[in-house]
Amino acid sequence: MEIFQTSLKVTVLGMGIVFVALIGLVLLINALHKVTSRAEKKDESGVKDENITSEQNIELAGGAVQQSSMEVEPEELVAVITAAVAASLRHYSTHDIVVRSIRRVPAITPVWNRTSRQEQISSRL
Repeated sequence: MEIFQTSLKVTVLGMGIVFVALIGLVLLINALHKVTSRAEKKDESGVKDENITSEQNIELAGGAVQQSSMEVEPEELVAVITAAVAASLRHYSTHDIVVRSIRRVPAITPVWNRTSRQEQISSRL
């Protein structure tokens, strides 16, 4: 019976320490978020060029991933997308595939995620 009580005390003490540490981490992360959001607000108060999109603002360390410019002709873009759809559907011809509209989906993945994917793709080439 004494062993059971001792083990119960150790379990409760260990869980309590972990719980307190996790609460401390949450408070630390919230404090860091508030500090960084203040810095971003100060940066946004300056004059910005409205023609620059968020995708063009992405700069990665060492140039691991470079954003492609949107200087591609619309007809060329439609042809590339049609060929990609045909390849994914395993069609040998694109005459029965019609691309009606194209819209850019905003990138919501973090920069580190995109960088990792780009590195994996380039390492397999």
